Amino acid sequence: MTPEDSCAAVIAMALRTGLDPRGADLLQAGPHHTWRLSRSGAVAKVWAPGTAFETAARDTRIAKWLLHNGIRTPRPAGNSTYPLTHTGGRYHLQVSFCEDLGDRPCGPGDLADVLRCLHALPVPAGLGLTRFDPCRDLAGRIRDLPPGTLAPDQERHLRAVLADTRTAWRTAPWDPPCVIHGDATPSNCLMTEHGPALIDFERAATGPSQWDQAAGSWARDAFGTPPERYEEFARAYGHDVTTHDEGRTYRMMTPVFAIAAWLYAAEHARTEPDLQDEADRRLATVLTDPLPPAPWGWLPASRASAQATT
Repeated sequence: MTPEDSCAAVIAMALRTGLDPRGADLLQAGPHHTWRLSRSGAVAKVWAPGTAFETAARDTRIAKWLLHNGIRTPRPAGNSTYPLTHTGGRYHLQVSFCEDLGDRPCGPGDLADVLRCLHALPVPAGLGLTRFDPCRDLAGRIRDLPPGTLAPDQERHLRAVLADTRTAWRTAPWDPPCVIHGDATPSNCLMTEHGPALIDFERAATGPSQWDQAAGSWARDAFGTPPERYEEFARAYGHDVTTHDEGRTYRMMTPVFAIAAWLYAAEHARTEPDLQDEADRRLATVLTDPLPPAPWGWLPASRASAQATT
């Protein structure tokens, strides 16, 4: 899917739902595309080709459930029920629209506060939430990579790591399952005038709260973010996940986070070639056995792209 493909879908579906698409601005490419419709105060998400209607519809259902339970998130925008299916181009594309809450990320403590509220909610029926299984998800994403992305021995190594991790995952002393965000990074929590708001529920599921808690400590280890940020998160949440089960649980999650971060760069490099060097750097680390001591000095995607163009 090119920006031209997704822009055509945004324009056609915005007009259908009563939104003004003039001056639509591409915020993020990658497997899914996100567009800002400044004239309408809305954001459009064009899901990757092949995304099932139910997958996109679940995102909207989760947002409505969160709003009902007092957790801020963008409200659906326009006069339609989402997603809308655009069939006028090369692909059948699912398109959703929600209110634009800006792009100011929240702080670690704010993220911890909203995640603690999320994790405390009773698991609802009717949202279509699946049981969280990161190893299964990553194995599928590796399978969907373009031919030639990985050498056969590299793919075997990654699948072996996931198999070992899956075995350890099933026996880890997790807290009781709750609703988790699944990708609890600062970029998925925006600060609004009314407080922090969660966005992007593509990976939401029922699973252990430790997964969401570990995102900040993982950013410290892989990207070298200041340790004070994770310390602020742990204080606000009320628990340091890196000490759970004497650190064994966090060490078991580390290779899963690492493979996910490499896949993110590899998938986005298909439409943003400037990210290819960073994807290669991450893959070299992931394939090191055992993983090297942290921090790894990886660049966040935004910095990697900016550095490549300067």
